[in-house]
Amino acid sequence: MESRSRRFSSAIAVALLAMLALAPPVAIAQQQPIVLFTSKEQVPLKTYAEFMRSGVLRIVSGSVRDIPTVSDFSYFRCGLTGWAPKGVMVASEELFDSETAERRLLPVFLKPVAVSTVAVRVADLETPERIAELLRAVKAPEGGERAYFFLILSSGDMTRYYPFRIALPH
Repeated sequence: MESRSRRFSSAIAVALLAMLALAPPVAIAQQQPIVLFTSKEQVPLKTYAEFMRSGVLRIVSGSVRDIPTVSDFSYFRCGLTGWAPKGVMVASEELFDSETAERRLLPVFLKPVAVSTVAVRVADLETPERIAELLRAVKAPEGGERAYFFLILSSGDMTRYYPFRIALPH
């Protein structure tokens, strides 16, 4: 009886591993706690920054190479337990060097989709014209290559800024 139970457990384990190996990229992206959705793809946000005492932003997890650039924006899905989206900030890369860099805080709209997961909509990022207007407001050069958007997540007294870029057509 015990041998039969072991074989059954082994068969289940093999079946689960096979399912994971054949899982489409969408399922893998859904396992990421913070995902940026565009009209064509799902991009996990892994890199985050924090403000230092000097007032400048510094990347504390990941690197500049890991900051994604997308062509458009639809919404975020946040499932990081204990962390809540508070807004989106736009700034030029000067924010990494100067505490006086121009920045704008954009409101977000939250929609619960699971117990600890929310969809985050940012109306200001839905049109290229509004994105271009925001980039001009923070004195970022044309095209958006030197500008950043940050999804702001907060947990108690800790705040993380998840950067991404939006490339505008020239």
